[in-house]
Amino acid sequence: MAAAACYVGVVAVRQGPPPDGDTLPLTAVTTAVADGQLRAAATVSALPNPPGYALWTAPLVAAFPSWVGAPIWCTTAGRAAALRPTAVGRAVAPDRAVGVDECGMVGTDLPPWYRSQGVLGLASWLVMAFGALALLRASGAGSVGREAGLLAFLAFLPAASSAIVQLYHPQDIVSLGLALGGLASTLRRRWVLAGALFGAAVLTKQFAVLLLLPALVEADDRRARLTVAGSAALVFSAGILPFLAAAPRATLENLSGFSAGGAAAGQTVLTLAGVTGTVASAVARDAPVVFALAVCLWAARSPQRRPDRPVALVALALACAGSRLVFESVIFPYYLLAASVLILLLDLVARRSPHRSLVWCAAAAFFVAFHPGNHAVDALGTLVLAVVAVATGLVEVFRSEPTAVAAGADALAG
Repeated sequence: MAAAACYVGVVAVRQGPPPDGDTLPLTAVTTAVADGQLRAAATVSALPNPPGYALWTAPLVAAFPSWVGAPIWCTTAGRAAALRPTAVGRAVAPDRAVGVDECGMVGTDLPPWYRSQGVLGLASWLVMAFGALALLRASGAGSVGREAGLLAFLAFLPAASSAIVQLYHPQDIVSLGLALGGLASTLRRRWVLAGALFGAAVLTKQFAVLLLLPALVEADDRRARLTVAGSAALVFSAGILPFLAAAPRATLENLSGFSAGGAAAGQTVLTLAGVTGTVASAVARDAPVVFALAVCLWAARSPQRRPDRPVALVALALACAGSRLVFESVIFPYYLLAASVLILLLDLVARRSPHRSLVWCAAAAFFVAFHPGNHAVDALGTLVLAVVAVATGLVEVFRSEPTAVAAGADALAG
């Protein structure tokens, strides 16, 4: 609770969800789902994400409509017009036809959950915290000191608060938390639960498939892999099918991630090379999956180095998740969230001082959060850090340590 309060304080100091970015489309999608307007939710093309976050939060939006949240969590009159109830298929009550929006501007009528959805965004941190704690405990490395250190790290991690205050992407936080819970269930050999959590994670954000692949390698045998994959597919299908039925083309475009037209800002090696638009989006979306699949197949075909211990599983997850940064077409601070959390968890699960992971996180914050004036330095520095994260994971996965394997087995047995 203390760590959660610290996180809320950091977000409040950074002035909460922004009036621009993806705040408006995510709010519109969630409000539409809460009103049962699946077609309206699916056709919001400004946010090329699966509908999972809207599905998880829509019941709360529908059940507890109230005006909460800080007064500064508002938007401009022009953008507020798109959030009028009529925009999501809901009739405007006569006494609310002309109202005052949350910025005090006359002529708009925002849904009552615009600001309160910012509170739901803060609650997404709890999902990530519980997922990270579950993974740490499932690895056998849980202790009061490590758990307190992990929570403090998550509370003050710049990437975690940037996911709320920069472009408003709580879905990234929720997806990571669900995927970490899936990894924890994998270590505990709870295959059905692991698959369900991974299915929910992928339904929330596409990058969670990068963490599903290491779990399939970790599974004991073909039956366990089929159970994990089948449970994940079942949960994902149950969530996506209603939207496919309501608006098939729009749903598939948002799921592919190409409906936004590619990256328009940020500096990476791709943008310096002039690769933009849908080509850049295709590289950013598909190349990490191909890389992760190749690494996982390599790990699965190497029985003597198979990641059947907690350290190697977390390391393989770090290598796969970190590859997203290597191939990304645009870098925002919150993109570093998964790699930052996993690189710290790798040190904690291995029961060693986290000085290397903390140095990596500090360096990543310099190159991405502070944006040096030289764009080439910004891009190349971020690429170097991404490669370091991937290499760190790969070295740990394929290091031959029989004693460590035995220690990990003993910890699981205990």
